[in-house]
Amino acid sequence: MNEIGKTDDVSIPKFYMRRILRIWPLYYVYLALALLAVWLFRDEINNAAWFYAFFSGNISHALGIGIIPLFHFWSLGVEEQYYLWYPWMVKYNKKRVLTFVSVLLVCWFGAKLAAYFFLGKGLMYRILGVTQFDCMMLGAIGAIMYYRKTEWFVKLCSSRFVAIVAWILFFTSGLYANYIPSPIRNEYIAFVSLFVIMSGLLRKPLLENRVMNYLGQISYGIYVIHPLLLYILTRLIHPAEFMQNDVASVVIFVAITALTIGIASLSYKYFEMPFLRIKGKFSVVQSTNANDR
Repeated sequence: MNEIGKTDDVSIPKFYMRRILRIWPLYYVYLALALLAVWLFRDEINNAAWFYAFFSGNISHALGIGIIPLFHFWSLGVEEQYYLWYPWMVKYNKKRVLTFVSVLLVCWFGAKLAAYFFLGKGLMYRILGVTQFDCMMLGAIGAIMYYRKTEWFVKLCSSRFVAIVAWILFFTSGLYANYIPSPIRNEYIAFVSLFVIMSGLLRKPLLENRVMNYLGQISYGIYVIHPLLLYILTRLIHPAEFMQNDVASVVIFVAITALTIGIASLSYKYFEMPFLRIKGKFSVVQSTNANDR
């Protein structure tokens, strides 16, 4: 939206170069290392590997196949598939972008509900659900209204009460999310997350400090790396053989957290940063912490 405001256009090639330079290097290095680890431990490498290679881990998830240290790549599949069409839609619907994404949200969510009620939790429902495009449209609507300074939306998201409720619902969601009907669960979490994000933009951010900012910088590495570390550690150490299960869980959690942050920090400084410097050359407008995202 800022790029349109500045240039009245969207540079699709530059957009894709920024995304490629941020996401692909670590993604494919991790993919190779994860497959190597699975092979070394003699676990199964199935056809899901091809899905992961082409950013379609969410589709393999819907089909019921996957590879253990790569399960989390489903969400990067959602992200990359979203990037395939959303920039083009914005570029060629600049004046009607809010209407377009609103209609898409309603239609996609409606199709998902129809699939659930008439076809059950079959392939069509899983495909519509795992792509998460309706949830992505919630974010798009929030971004557009924030950019346009839509009065009622800004006022609502600036409310202290709304911010407190959103944060409480977000932080406690792990306790009650399973009680929300599955066809609307992801949309509910996306809706709450939207108000958490917007309250951080329009009010003083709740988690704004040096430690959290640094973890935000390296968060992509943390996200990508941690399942492989968990996979390797639990197969090498077998902590349950040396201690009670509850103690073993704590030891694993602490060890994996520390190791993940350490490796993600090294990855960010020595591997990701060179690509991020190149990425900056393709920026049309400078965004907040542009080199980190």
